[in-house]
Amino acid sequence: MTQRALDSEDKQARRDAILAAARGLFLQDTRNLPSVARIAEAAGLAKGTVYLYFCTKEEIFMGLLWAEWLGLLQEVHDSFSPEGGSAEVQLTRFMQRYVCYLDEHPELMRLDAMAYSVLEQNLGLEQLRAFKLELTQGLVSAGASLEAALGLPAGRGLSLLTRAYALTRGLWQSLDYPDSLCRLLDEPVFAPIRPDFRTELLAALGEYWRGALATP
Repeated sequence: MTQRALDSEDKQARRDAILAAARGLFLQDTRNLPSVARIAEAAGLAKGTVYLYFCTKEEIFMGLLWAEWLGLLQEVHDSFSPEGGSAEVQLTRFMQRYVCYLDEHPELMRLDAMAYSVLEQNLGLEQLRAFKLELTQGLVSAGASLEAALGLPAGRGLSLLTRAYALTRGLWQSLDYPDSLCRLLDEPVFAPIRPDFRTELLAALGEYWRGALATP
């Protein structure tokens, strides 16, 4: 029994090492996925060992995307509770934690933007279903925490979360200029169309959440 536990812990440690190596390489160039060979080298593993855990590089990055989603959903659970204070206190806490999480995990938005067009296209049907099911269950659970904390009807928490994330994704994509265009838009005259994403996101989330919660 002890040996089995050690084997399981070792496998999880290797999987975590692969994901950590992939994250480090991806952050160096978030517009391209590094090869399995580079990930293996960064993780200190043989390329064949990586394939024991992931069939493709896209599967590696879907694993990383799910890990990032888990962290984001945990921010919801940690921000809202029936004893967490007034709705305004909890909402302010959540928005701050949410934006800070995105600051600290810049790969999340980029990987999420790649999900439909790149990552999911290279997953088997069962793998894709498993990911979508886990994501659905995670969102439903986070929505239920929100509902319990704020006294919302069933399903309302999930709706608020998914719409807030859609707002986040849309704002991020609208400000995600290609590197070549960024250099051009560095001129002061273009400042109105290059607002700070963090500042804009906090303002947009505040307007959305407060307006939505004020609606009967």
